[in-house]
Amino acid sequence: MRSVAEHCFPVVGRGIGTRRPMDLILVRHARAFDRDSAAWPDDARRPLTASGRDEFILLAKQLKRIAPAVEMVEASGFVRAWQTARILAEQTGWPQPSRLERLEAESVSSDGVDPIESLVRALEGMAGIESIAWVGHEPMLSRLASRLLAGSVDAMSINFKKGAAVAIRVSIDGKGPTPVARGELLWMLTPRLVARMKRRVKRRVKPA
Repeated sequence: MRSVAEHCFPVVGRGIGTRRPMDLILVRHARAFDRDSAAWPDDARRPLTASGRDEFILLAKQLKRIAPAVEMVEASGFVRAWQTARILAEQTGWPQPSRLERLEAESVSSDGVDPIESLVRALEGMAGIESIAWVGHEPMLSRLASRLLAGSVDAMSINFKKGAAVAIRVSIDGKGPTPVARGELLWMLTPRLVARMKRRVKRRVKPA
């Protein structure tokens, strides 16, 4: 049976001019404090809450099981995203994050650069990378996922919860004049799903 992603964009084969697929894990920052201009005049400085951090630690431990090897982690420099990326490094053994300013953009820049297309171009230029994680914000992450899976930023509606992770297998077709990135959805993990899994495990081990 073909996946939804395959109906939108057939998965590119390993033919001449086609690079090995890359697994892209998109992670939305964990729950942070609400916007408060008095406490954080610069919203980029707004941090995670203690409960948001604890909640994401549980999810990161699950990520370690399903995606144990990630070659590169890039994150928005906003405190809430950077803290989330650091938790990933602590809990999964993934590399320490490096800053990717493209993940901080909210709209087309003054010089006309579209942030989503800029990220897609970055993927298309990554030769030899087989797994990467990007930690950022909404609505950018869901729009990027839609662009990769269905060809445009508004083709799919993705409910990207805080602290959630989505894995997309990105194939780069380099047979034409310019590389083309196309994606296939692998899995999605949310804090609520992780909490539900934890409750089920507790019930199973409950003594009779």
